[in-house]
Amino acid sequence: MMMEVVVFTIAMTIATIVLFVQNARLKDRVALIKLIDLNTKSLLAIIDMKSLKVLSASNALLNVLGIPRDEVAKHDIRETIHPDDMKLLHTSLSAVREKEKKGYPIENAFDSLRVRLRDVNYGWQWYEVYGFFTKYNSHRLLCCSYFPVNEQMRLSADLVETRHKMEILLNNSFNIVWEMNCLTRQLVLISPITRERFGVDDRDAGLILSNEEVFPEEDIRYFREMLNHRIAALADSDRMNDEPQVHKVHVKNRDGSIVEMLTRSTLKKDDVGQYTLYGVSQRIQNNEFH
Repeated sequence: MMMEVVVFTIAMTIATIVLFVQNARLKDRVALIKLIDLNTKSLLAIIDMKSLKVLSASNALLNVLGIPRDEVAKHDIRETIHPDDMKLLHTSLSAVREKEKKGYPIENAFDSLRVRLRDVNYGWQWYEVYGFFTKYNSHRLLCCSYFPVNEQMRLSADLVETRHKMEILLNNSFNIVWEMNCLTRQLVLISPITRERFGVDDRDAGLILSNEEVFPEEDIRYFREMLNHRIAALADSDRMNDEPQVHKVHVKNRDGSIVEMLTRSTLKKDDVGQYTLYGVSQRIQNNEFH
């Protein structure tokens, strides 16, 4: 939500500037643009769509790119954007040109793009680009702003890597690892299961749509009562999770066989009062764990 407010504010600022500039005398327009470019902290640019030349840029953006103000006219955006990401911008510009050929107005925003800019101090850095197209003296212009998202991209990459490692660990676990949504009482995550390892029907990683297909009716009733008691106890406390608890449950296979499992689980509540049960289960056979 905060990101949307920032983007909307920047877009409205640019739109106001353009409208003011179009209604001011030429001399006043130039003075106003220079004043904004020199003093704003936003990363702003006005680009000629045909040549991709940078017609105007804020001091903040020029400082990032390492371009002196008196040399702006010598540069175009192809020098500042990573070659792989230029394809995205070309696609957006081509889409606008096609719409214009079909009679659609050019004054419309393009979808936000994530591109890498050449930072004079730090090398390639990720930015979210927002903008809109307009016409001025028969020139087609792209007015855009850049919002730094390098940290978000790094965190996203780290999260993907963490998930990949977690999948590998789950696939090699001697336990069945699972997560239950306490509102729906549905197992929304469960690690891969094989009959060979656990004595339980083969299942891919994912969720279980129907508890009735997997657990005997008496176990479902017992588990429901136990979970209601734990939720009530945790709700009355100032803790975010309870102590791990151990319970025996039975799993039924499609062939009618029953497998006894020992389950250890922890109930957790979040800031908005949602409850999730996390647990691991291991087969019991001849009073031993397997």
